[in-house]
Amino acid sequence: LLLRNPTLKHNLAQNAMLGFGNIQRLHDSAAVAVFLSDLTPHKRLDRILELETNHGARTGNYLASLPIATTVLLGEGTMATWMKQTATEALSAVQPMPTIDSVEAWSFKNAGLMAQTLVLAAVSHGIGTCVMEGYDVRRARRILRIPERYGVPLMVVMGYDYEEGRGEEVKRTPRLEEREVVFGDVFGEALDWGEEEEDDGGESSSSGKMPADTPDKTVI
Repeated sequence: LLLRNPTLKHNLAQNAMLGFGNIQRLHDSAAVAVFLSDLTPHKRLDRILELETNHGARTGNYLASLPIATTVLLGEGTMATWMKQTATEALSAVQPMPTIDSVEAWSFKNAGLMAQTLVLAAVSHGIGTCVMEGYDVRRARRILRIPERYGVPLMVVMGYDYEEGRGEEVKRTPRLEEREVVFGDVFGEALDWGEEEEDDGGESSSSGKMPADTPDKTVI
């Protein structure tokens, strides 16, 4: 949902946003992208089947299995989710099984991917962005007339940076060090980026050498 109406934007800022910073960001923005997550996606299944059938890219077997696979994987409802999680957890010891997330987790995850795409596209056009989740979802839903069927996982405010103050050093908030969040091959193992060596032709190339205590790897 792309919010550009100044009156609605002001109403949302003053009555739904949490904290002075978020209120000001909304007031200063040119537009706000409000991302919605469908919490009852099975209601759209018939429409998706119609699109897939008319497009003709899927096989008959895929189309026949889609309703069943969708019903199993989405796991709508607390009890349904628990039952599917229990069953797949037990069968995972025998063969690979899907991870059953709650429909909210699944839907929010997909909305996050779309939000990232929007942010990258906006930045590529010189538009500033800020991803926010500090707001009262209930109030936002009322102001923007969003049906209960949809969650509101995040908003992205967009606009051009102020000319005033450009070139000044910006104080950035701290971040965890790379070694604390980025690993190589297995969790907890430091990521070795490798060192580049210059060959006889003057071009750089990765040495490709493995540490002496690292066993040879078999490509499967």
